[in-house]
Amino acid sequence: MHGDVEQPSVTVQDVGDDGVVVAVVHGDFDVDTFRDVRQALFTCLNGRASALVVDLGEVGFFGSMGIAVLVEARQRADVVGAGFAVVAGRRTVARPIRMTEMEDLLRLHRTRDEALATVRGESGFSWWSS
Repeated sequence: MHGDVEQPSVTVQDVGDDGVVVAVVHGDFDVDTFRDVRQALFTCLNGRASALVVDLGEVGFFGSMGIAVLVEARQRADVVGAGFAVVAGRRTVARPIRMTEMEDLLRLHRTRDEALATVRGESGFSWWSS
């Protein structure tokens, strides 16, 4: 294992009047901690969010279960008709997503502003597609 596991927390922020919600994940996101993050993301998507941006800028360790949860959340967003994007500016998070070729599915972005612009339809820019 990778030492002491930092339990994750998720801070949910409403952004503006358009129903966009940002979920900021803090701590490790792996097989030992994914359930809490999954529950928080699904709670956001079961609410009235028009879009969900998952900000992983505060994640220390990111494992395969993190990717699985994000894919599941993206699928749920599609079912409820909500936009979805992920912020992964840190290499420790972006690299596993890129290695599994999930960056397009997850609408991966380097910054929160880029992700917000995408879910609001202002831009289709993704830092991997340019």
